[in-house]
Amino acid sequence: MAPPGSRTRTTDVWLLPEDERGVGQRIGDVLPRSGWLCSQPGPKGLHEVHLHPSLVEALDCGGRQAFLLLPEGAGAPEDVLVAEGAVSRSDLSRSAVLQFLCSRRFRDGAGEALEAGRLAVRWDEPEVGPERHRLLTDQTRLAWRALRSATRPASVEAAHGGRVSGMRIGPAAYDLVTGTGMPLTRGGSQRLRLAGGATR
Repeated sequence: MAPPGSRTRTTDVWLLPEDERGVGQRIGDVLPRSGWLCSQPGPKGLHEVHLHPSLVEALDCGGRQAFLLLPEGAGAPEDVLVAEGAVSRSDLSRSAVLQFLCSRRFRDGAGEALEAGRLAVRWDEPEVGPERHRLLTDQTRLAWRALRSATRPASVEAAHGGRVSGMRIGPAAYDLVTGTGMPLTRGGSQRLRLAGGATR
């Protein structure tokens, strides 16, 4: 359970690289001064961290995830290198970080599957204060609206028939899953299937 005053939002998503470009473009359209931190694998300090002007550039720099500093244009940490075109305002402190985690195609003993990524954010309302809370709420709403505009709703079913909804799937991932019958996962070993076809 989230602590009192904690504001969280998370959505599981299945995306292929072309879908990631679409989501990144839509978020960039509604939050044009957004800056994305790259996240390469390994312990902290092993790799340089850069602030990029787009999600795609942050993902291309390495790693399976990237982080959007909120509010839009917030200053990057002192040890971060700011890439050309990225906005980092020293007078605007960051109050939240939005995580974009890529989906992953993998193969195990049960065959190939597509593991969900996610879009997630959290902040503490009493800590940031009412004015900053409203700003973060508005910008988070814009980010999720961008996600919805670039994807479609997805419900999944497990082998026992239970259905779970509230996820999103990109058009390329949808074509792959419906065209090949590739199962989905949500981070565990349980195989899921797209239920009844996703609808826009």
